[in-house]
Amino acid sequence: MKKLLLLLVLFSIIGCNQNEKKIPHSHNAITSIKLHQELPEIVHLDLGIEGNSHGDLMAFDSVFTNDKGMMGMLSGYITTVDIPNETEIFEDRMVHMVFDFEEANTIVVGGKSVYPKIAGSEFKKQIPQVRAVIGGTGDYMGARGQLTTTRNEDGTYEHLIELMD
Repeated sequence: MKKLLLLLVLFSIIGCNQNEKKIPHSHNAITSIKLHQELPEIVHLDLGIEGNSHGDLMAFDSVFTNDKGMMGMLSGYITTVDIPNETEIFEDRMVHMVFDFEEANTIVVGGKSVYPKIAGSEFKKQIPQVRAVIGGTGDYMGARGQLTTTRNEDGTYEHLIELMD
């Protein structure tokens, strides 16, 4: 009976340790910033091979605001990195974005997103894309966390920036 109890305790400890491994890090607090982005101004650059190909670029900028009076300019570029075969309908694009809150206060975001396989297209509506916050300046110096972006039905965007303290 003691051996059985000892084994149960041992397996419980191992089970707890296994669950802890699934959490790569912990954070004391997360600061969330919700932003609404107006329709972006987009420029499409067909680089390299003519037509939809590796290296094509979309540059964009747009005004953003929120209900707490924050406002600024979002600028960025998106580079096509993976063109799928004929049976696939999505492609991978690398994204670099800067949320400029003015007075040298910026949040920098980078990462990969999935877009429809249509040259110059924006990503699908109502399907969130998650990218990494990779830095910042001023009030956001050393920022880290993630950005979740959702494209609205009217073509505007909602951004949720989650910064780890």
